[in-house]
Amino acid sequence: MAFISFSTNQFEPEDRLEAAQEAYGAMANVELHAQKNTHPDIQTRVRLLPGVSIAHVTTSSLKATRGKRQVTDGNDDITFLIHPGGSGVWQSNLQSNPSLLCVPGSARVVMNYQSGSVDFQGDSVEFLSVAFSRSQLAPFLQSSNKLYDHLFHHNETLNHITRIALDLTQQSNDIDNATTMQITRQLFDLACLTLGSKRSVGFHASRSSLKKARLKAIKIDINTHFRLPLSLDDLALRHKVSTSYIRSLFRDEGTSFTDYLLEKRLTSALNELTSPSLTPPPVQEVAFRSGFNNLSWFYNAFKARFGMPPGEARELAQISLLQQGEPPNQHLP
Repeated sequence: MAFISFSTNQFEPEDRLEAAQEAYGAMANVELHAQKNTHPDIQTRVRLLPGVSIAHVTTSSLKATRGKRQVTDGNDDITFLIHPGGSGVWQSNLQSNPSLLCVPGSARVVMNYQSGSVDFQGDSVEFLSVAFSRSQLAPFLQSSNKLYDHLFHHNETLNHITRIALDLTQQSNDIDNATTMQITRQLFDLACLTLGSKRSVGFHASRSSLKKARLKAIKIDINTHFRLPLSLDDLALRHKVSTSYIRSLFRDEGTSFTDYLLEKRLTSALNELTSPSLTPPPVQEVAFRSGFNNLSWFYNAFKARFGMPPGEARELAQISLLQQGEPPNQHLP
């Protein structure tokens, strides 16, 4: 998966608009216009997949136009224009369709063969473009006639598209072919679910990609909040699914919610106990910081997982460090 980035910070202020115009002309065949005597601030990260192009842009106020001359380039992608969050708004203007103001959490779908523009309003406006090959996506859609005259607001599948696209543009490293194809299929399935898929493909999309997207979102939730009290009921409420559904997601992976959460907490405790320190942290404090509220349960679970009590793991780490002749870092209580 190719990765491309561009930043106006690489240029002198007086050269930024021209540099951005050249870059966007090459990347997307788009013209940029800024107010006179202003110097645009634009950061762009692009990820290219087979049949999908993703661009995450943070920009100051300007206008991006794809006019009659640009739309003759043959690009007829079906594109999600998404406001992923943050400050500022932008307005999408599309030929023969109403202009729509996009606020955080909303999106518009456009066809790239239609001329139009986007007006960015703010000092640092977020914009996410996820473009799908029309020849690959359109055959699976029920109808595309009424997709362009209204905004899409927060819904589960759009949120998953947004999260996956942002994740892909946050990292510049290469991704192997198998993972690339898996992510590409997932994005196409989620696009079908968001826009309305034909019955023949809807079942496959809902059964495969939506389950994967939900499980990933739930795991991110756990990884973020594992230090706090966390129950199946909490997750079910936040993700608007049943507790039995969450159990089935983990069961399909050969584990359980309880085991996944326990492993996350135990790994966190082990990492803290074995980190270099002149004054190792008390086991009790580590247990509580890692999300355990019962010391007896923590000791038993830790020993069962790592083959030794937590105190012994801490001591062995200190001995090993001293034998290597490396002075540990000072621990701040």
